[in-house]
Amino acid sequence: MRAFRTPLLAKLLVAGAGIMSLANSVTIPFLAVFLRRELGLEPAAVGLVIGSSVFFSIAAAFFGGTLSDRFGRAPVLLAGLGGVVLSFAGFAAAEHLAAVIAANAALALSSSVFAPVSKAMLGDLLPEGTRVRWFSHQYLATNAGYALGPLLGVALGLSGARVAFGAAAAVYGLYLAALAVAVRVAPALPASAAKTEGPRGSDRFLGSLRAVATDPRLLILLFAGLLLESVQLRISALLAQDLDIGFTNGTQILAAVMTANAVTVVVFQLLAARFVLRLEAVTAITVGGLLLFAGMAGFAFSASLWHFVAAMVVFSFGEVFIVPSEFALIDRIAPPAARGAYFGAQSFTQLGGFAGPFLGGLLLAQWDGTVMYLGIGALALAAVSVYLVLGRRVPGLARKAVTAASSDTR
Repeated sequence: MRAFRTPLLAKLLVAGAGIMSLANSVTIPFLAVFLRRELGLEPAAVGLVIGSSVFFSIAAAFFGGTLSDRFGRAPVLLAGLGGVVLSFAGFAAAEHLAAVIAANAALALSSSVFAPVSKAMLGDLLPEGTRVRWFSHQYLATNAGYALGPLLGVALGLSGARVAFGAAAAVYGLYLAALAVAVRVAPALPASAAKTEGPRGSDRFLGSLRAVATDPRLLILLFAGLLLESVQLRISALLAQDLDIGFTNGTQILAAVMTANAVTVVVFQLLAARFVLRLEAVTAITVGGLLLFAGMAGFAFSASLWHFVAAMVVFSFGEVFIVPSEFALIDRIAPPAARGAYFGAQSFTQLGGFAGPFLGGLLLAQWDGTVMYLGIGALALAAVSVYLVLGRRVPGLARKAVTAASSDTR
């Protein structure tokens, strides 16, 4: 039997995740600096501009994925990337608050389309046995970009500078052009990669929405995912609140801990990817959830920089087990005609990025950092319980993943 060869388009989607995160991490982490220095905004206005993007991102990811079921992956993906180019150009040219708000909203809407639609397209392009591996590669590329981007921005003097947004627009423009060419010259794609078969027009769109809203397997995964995201998505916000109160060198500890997070995710995934991918997805998430709680417990009792760094290493191991496995479970249960909607629905777990810091702030105000870390960490244990009690009993979630090592050639 002829060995399966990974399509160039699939490789480009994975590489694009790294390219985009590199461009984003040179600009977005320093957006607050840009808004203050270049436009003279007050802290409250800065917080409003940056915070509002979360809700735009969630809505865009869901509807972008659903629209890709209706109009095809490639048109929606290319339109989203075009919107990102215009958004970064808007930041580079912005002189007033209204322009910044518009550019930020457009960026959140456009960029959030890429993640669910690219994963749906990978699912369309690749056999089931290879998908987990390539989801893992995409996650690795994203983290590598975020690890290098801030350092590159500082080294090139771009941090918080207007020119950084122009450079990001240029990088995205080049990637958009490369992807457009690849889509055009790619060999015949499966129907779902171009435009899924089935009902036409609004019937297909409503069918995707109906499938998402009524699939108990998906609802279970979204609930458990929200619990996990409450722990891991905004861990920097939890750490920042505690370190600022309890340590005189809190900012230095935070910088070291977040660097440890990025480095650990990249290195561990490179070294242990084959081991992680051989685990059944529910088992991998269970292990990851336990490691998240262990890391949070480590934070709770840390008294020095190296204690926090060690706890973050454990916490980061948990992330590597969880993220590609979550994508694998979504891919496993998604009907081909609604794959984009299913991956888009996963964006609702990002509400955990609000719930975690909010609940953590309440616990910190009422008690202390120890209670905060253990209380939020307990949400990871709750998620593990959901997977163990319900996930293994729901048809479609307990199936063994097929290892990709023997079927994937580069």
